[in-house]
Amino acid sequence: MRNILILAAILIGASFNNPTVGQSAKKRIQPGRMYNSQDTLFSPIYGFTSQVPVGWVGTLPRETEVFLLTTGNGGFGEIYVFGRAAVDLQQLSELWKEGVDVTDKLRLKAIDPKISDQILQSEVVADGNYVQRQSRAFAATKCGNQGTCITVLAVGSEESYDNVSKAALQLLQKGTFERPSFESPYENFNWKEFLSNKLMITYDEVLGGARQTQINLCENGTFNANVKKRGIMRNVNPEYKNRMRGSWTVEGKGPEAILNLTFDKKGLSPLTVPLKLKDEELFVGDERYYASEATGCKK
Repeated sequence: MRNILILAAILIGASFNNPTVGQSAKKRIQPGRMYNSQDTLFSPIYGFTSQVPVGWVGTLPRETEVFLLTTGNGGFGEIYVFGRAAVDLQQLSELWKEGVDVTDKLRLKAIDPKISDQILQSEVVADGNYVQRQSRAFAATKCGNQGTCITVLAVGSEESYDNVSKAALQLLQKGTFERPSFESPYENFNWKEFLSNKLMITYDEVLGGARQTQINLCENGTFNANVKKRGIMRNVNPEYKNRMRGSWTVEGKGPEAILNLTFDKKGLSPLTVPLKLKDEELFVGDERYYASEATGCKK
């Protein structure tokens, strides 16, 4: 049932969140980050704020638009959260009762949909191939007055169904709506804060050679790097290799910036490289880099 419901959530719903690594008063959900019990969840594109239910953890997996909650208390339980444009709950209730074709081999149908406190809720059943009958599923939708709705689709075992459906309903009951915002996630992006104490890594491999670059950008404005090259990659910027140290600054606003590296080694020319954030990915020029916590900075 799990894979079926993931598919259902992705195909039925629009994006729950407009991902960002930017800063704001209420920080919107960040892909890949783990959210613990009672952490705040904020989706500006749907104007929705709520909290992770007690005993649950959540994350927005990269390359997907569906927020996933899993139980932290043992046992099987998953809740998929996604958003959609506003809809009349009574009309949606009728559609749920008729059933929704997710694929030509899968159909979801509500057993007994009810509307209470502006929330449509029902246990749902799935008919189709690869459905594990020992699982039970629950769906609920809540709409605000700003043109958006949030839907939860929960699945659990026979033993955990009550707790799973209760947690899913709690997420909506505690949720509030405000005017949606379509502001760029990088509108006021702080590059200095983002890069401080970060390890930037890239690895290139071509026929006949390879290059691995690691750069620790420390909060005090210093950096240390290690560039390993072999084969024909030795000829790419040949003066920049092995272990290097120096200082760094960054200038930029929005999704693009310039990183300046000044080296301690005499005769080694400073480097100025363009940075860009695109779809939550960091690029140095046209080269994809990965950023994680620095391993070579003094604390």
